[in-house]
Amino acid sequence: MSLIARYIGKTVLLNTLLVLLVLVALTGIFGFIGELDDVGKGNYSVSSALIYILLRMPGSAYELFPPAVLLGSLLGLGALATHSELTVMRSAGISIMQIARSVALIGLLLMVLVALVGEFLMPNAERQAHEVRAAALSDRVSLSSRTGYWAKSGPLFVNIKSVLPDTTLVDISVYDFDNGVLNRVIRAEKAQQQDNGHWQLESIKRTTFHENSLQNESVTSEIWPILVNAELLKGLSVPAESMSASNLVNQIRYLKRNQLDSRITELALWTKITNPISTLIMLMLSLPFVFASQRAGGVGQKMFIGILLGIGYFLLNRLMTHLGLANGLSPAVSTLIPLTLFSLLAILGLRRIT
Repeated sequence: MSLIARYIGKTVLLNTLLVLLVLVALTGIFGFIGELDDVGKGNYSVSSALIYILLRMPGSAYELFPPAVLLGSLLGLGALATHSELTVMRSAGISIMQIARSVALIGLLLMVLVALVGEFLMPNAERQAHEVRAAALSDRVSLSSRTGYWAKSGPLFVNIKSVLPDTTLVDISVYDFDNGVLNRVIRAEKAQQQDNGHWQLESIKRTTFHENSLQNESVTSEIWPILVNAELLKGLSVPAESMSASNLVNQIRYLKRNQLDSRITELALWTKITNPISTLIMLMLSLPFVFASQRAGGVGQKMFIGILLGIGYFLLNRLMTHLGLANGLSPAVSTLIPLTLFSLLAILGLRRIT
């Protein structure tokens, strides 16, 4: 079975990568067209928009991986069925379950691949994409991956270590200059913008420099009329679904420790956990359609239904996540419902053909 397993796996893998390439390219083209509206603002040029779209492609690939696997498997195994190669394998004594195991092996490889993309490649690429776009749209911000985000607001130079998706600032340092002389350094654990546009800083430590001495003081909370432009920060904050699992876990702990809403971040973490598993489910779901088309004819019809299932999974997953957040449903339940439903469909389909 090793030679046949490699042949089946290679066929499925190549078709999956081809479908993924097409889907990501289409997503990139439409995204680039959408970015053209902002070209000309600040230093945002066509080349900046192109770099932004290219850096976001790993994220698009990660999001589109499960439906791409289903479509790639349908095309690859469908081609084998069309050329009667699956029939020859069956005639040689190879059972459907043996073929399913061969497909499952490539599914495990794809699971590892999508997990690595989601944990390492996508977070770094997304962060760089948002930094490139924000830096080009505004000349008031310079970005550094080591020191965080820098912004200038009048005489204040503000350093922000992290920006949460709701634009809450974490670990802020403010340097107050007067005619080139440093007067004060203010450090705060976090800052949140209020409805009136003012900023509430918490856990503040202020150091004031005098001519021959310095003064330290601590303040629990303080309201500032001006800190940084919140609209600018929305461009700097990386969406929760684009973060690595380790960063999501740390952010959930921070939000819970400070009694903040962590449901969006928890949902992103559960999505990251279930996304690699859904890759294997999509592969198993393709098998019943391929072998059913061999028995009952109507290959195109079966393929069309399979494609609709792939699109349906993508849409149902999105729908459940939004409904779950709107109705207070557990993030784990929101992500597991579509996965469980399509797992049952795959199991029932495999039982029918074996």
